[in-house]
Amino acid sequence: MPAALLAVALGYISPVLAKLPTLLTTVALQAITGTVHTLGGLRLADLRVATPSLVIIAASSAALVLAMIFVRRRVLLVFTGLMALLMASLTLAFLPPHPKTRAGLLEVTSIDVGEGDSILLVMPQGPTLLIDAGGPIWGAGSQLDFGEDVVAPYLWTRGISRLDAVAISHGHSDHIGGMPAVLKDFRPKELWIGLLPPSRALDNLIAEAHTLGIKVVRHWEGDKIELGGARINVLFPPQDQPTATEPRNNDSMVLHVTYGATSVLLEGDAEKAVERRIAALYHPHADLLKVGHHGSSTSTTPEILNSVRPTFAVISVGYRNSFGLPKPAVLQRLQASGVRVYRTDQDGAVTFYLDGHSVTLAPPAPF
Repeated sequence: MPAALLAVALGYISPVLAKLPTLLTTVALQAITGTVHTLGGLRLADLRVATPSLVIIAASSAALVLAMIFVRRRVLLVFTGLMALLMASLTLAFLPPHPKTRAGLLEVTSIDVGEGDSILLVMPQGPTLLIDAGGPIWGAGSQLDFGEDVVAPYLWTRGISRLDAVAISHGHSDHIGGMPAVLKDFRPKELWIGLLPPSRALDNLIAEAHTLGIKVVRHWEGDKIELGGARINVLFPPQDQPTATEPRNNDSMVLHVTYGATSVLLEGDAEKAVERRIAALYHPHADLLKVGHHGSSTSTTPEILNSVRPTFAVISVGYRNSFGLPKPAVLQRLQASGVRVYRTDQDGAVTFYLDGHSVTLAPPAPF
């Protein structure tokens, strides 16, 4: 700052005299910004934690107040205050809070990520599975990181600091754009994928998973996965399903998750051809339907509705989106089938609980 002020002052007298303080100012600024970028890139102090309990927050605040009070007193009191502050910091960083979940229930939450998809499943015995993580439409640039700024904060407020598995339905940006941040922040054990069409975003995501030590698992039609007291049946895609030169809606991994006599069908962005194939081959029934392709007219065919016969349906869709979704024809078909429809653009994050006998709707965080 003194060099900068001197450079400005000398500049009024002679540009030649101002050169030396200007050079000193430039060197100082580059050193400061370079240090910030270097240390920031190392992320030494970047530790993401879930929202702690009220007890931990109160204890940590008390430790901070004690450290501030003792700082100008005797050495022993200063040491005591610093140790209390250190213990509080270690507790916040490394003692994970108890997740706000309900044992013995299969939870299905459609997180509000705007015009995209992100579904959280909490299994009856506690394991967690996140399917998709939102993202910008068509890969457009956005200052909002949907994983870091939307999905992660929701999970942290639920006390969830780790995920057991994550899955991507297909490679469109509004489904996988937020997934890199989720991988870094929650370090799941596995990343589930189906079809892999040519896609830089998919390739980068898989490379990131390998770098973080996350196991990449391919799942195909016919796979049956037991997870935390629930069964997950993969209904699409088959292993011989051809891919195009870029990701498509009909690449979507379709999952049928069952707990007791209750179940949910998760379609991703599957369209008519996939829905008709699933209805013809598997005749799936589900109490809850995650409506395909955000309520677009390309999905929610009469064939799939006649097979599934859901009681509830949830549509993940952006508020006043430019696509006019969900389409009136889709809403009319759901209404004609007697389905109770919920939408993230109107209802925010929507949570359903499946107890093995029935499905109930609950607020997103009623704890």
